[in-house]
Parts: sequence; structure tokens; C-alpha cells
Amino acid sequence: MKGFGRNKVGFQSVLGLQRIVFLFFFCGLFLCCKPKKAMVGSDRWDVEQLKLKSESHSDTAKWDLKLYKQDIATFEKYAEALSIYPLNKTPFPVAEYDYAVASTPITVKVKNYLFKGVRIGEYENPESEVVKDALTLLVLTNDANAEESTLVESRNFPYLTAQGFFKTADNKFDWVFSKSPDGFSTLLFNMKLFDLRFGQTIVIVPQKDKSFVYCQINDSPENYKNQEEFNLSISENSKIRDLLSRKNTIGN
Repeated sequence: MKGFGRNKVGFQSVLGLQRIVFLFFFCGLFLCCKPKKAMVGSDRWDVEQLKLKSESHSDTAKWDLKLYKQDIATFEKYAEALSIYPLNKTPFPVAEYDYAVASTPITVKVKNYLFKGVRIGEYENPESEVVKDALTLLVLTNDANAEESTLVESRNFPYLTAQGFFKTADNKFDWVFSKSPDGFSTLLFNMKLFDLRFGQTIVIVPQKDKSFVYCQINDSPENYKNQEEFNLSISENSKIRDLLSRKNTIGN
């Protein structure tokens, strides 16, 4: 899908309007490493390959010191802005890698309800414009200006990782995502764990008592011609409509 998250950075931040200036500086400073040869994230890795990659990250002789120093210098400037996430983001050294990640914010309307969300994925290769979706997260906010933020990280290659938060009128939801190249991926949302092998689309419906209900859908935006067709499928989903009809759902 062309045009989806084309800013190929070491990690990418999708922020509210109040952080747009930070976004431009931040994304411009962190580029992917490009060694002579690397396996892209969409390829399947076996346990032995993962072990070798883990060992290379722990080998001080293989660290990309130029990238490490660049990260340290940038974090000195933006440490406070990065501290807003569920897991504090600080620099660490890694072996050279060639990997590009992507995220894009989305909104979906279902009747009079408004969901804000994010799509997380990885490029088929760093020169490609094709993104493979790994997670679609939707949270009912009923507010187009509700604060949300996402940080997607490439430094853990070959693992895809991301984190962020959503704020509703009277609640905050934190989330952390991890995808392993051996096919296992999880989303931890306010301590609720989702095994994404059974569906990459997670829909969260906050309740008036500050709890939340949810559904997991075995579907993805990349199965549709465009985002609008995916949004239509969400709006027509009977499970989501049932959750929205609950008396305790925010907005009811």
C-alpha cells in the first residue's frame, strides 16, 4: 500500500498538533542503518538465526557506534518529550541493521461514535514503498481532538516494537506492542494481553466506570483496496456494534 507511513526512520513518532515541531526534528535525525547485507523484517527467521542476531547485538565489536552517538546526542535534546511514553525511551547500542518501520494515525466513525487509532507495520525492505501491517489498534474516544501518541521503533530489529497512549475525557490507556519475526506478536493494553496470531485488529471500547470492553478481529486494512473500505467493514461489524450498544459505553 503506497503512501502509508513513508517516513522511514529508526523510530517514528506520531504526535498531537502540540508536538508537530518536535516531530519534524525528531524524524529527520534518526535514519535506518544500511549494512551490506541484512534479512528484512518480513522474512521468517528460525531460532538459530535469531540467536545469532541476538549475539551480534551483544558483541561490542559489532555495535554501530556512529548510530549510538547520534542517538545519545538527539536524546539529550528530546529526553523530556520521550518520557511521556509507557516505557521511557533511552539510547542503547545495536549491531548494524537495515530495516524501516511505519505508523499512521487513523480515525473511524461508527454511527455517532468516533474511534481514533493507529496502524503499525514494517516495509518489505528499506527501499520499498510497500508496508506490511502488523497491528491496527482502535480506541473509542468520541473526540477528534483526543490526545494520542505513538512511537514505533526499529532499533530492536528483527523485532518490530511500538508503544503509545490514548487519552479520553476521563481516562488514559497505555499500550506496548511487539512482533517477533518467527510469527508471534502481542499487544499489551493497560495490562490486557492480546495474542495477535488470532487477529491483528484490536478494538477498545471504554466504559463509564473506567473499565473497557474489547473485540479482536482477524482482519487488516491491507486486505482492502483503501482505508475507507476497511473503515466501512469496521462500521458494519456486529461485534463492535454490540459493544457500542452497551449502556455503560462512553457516549451513551
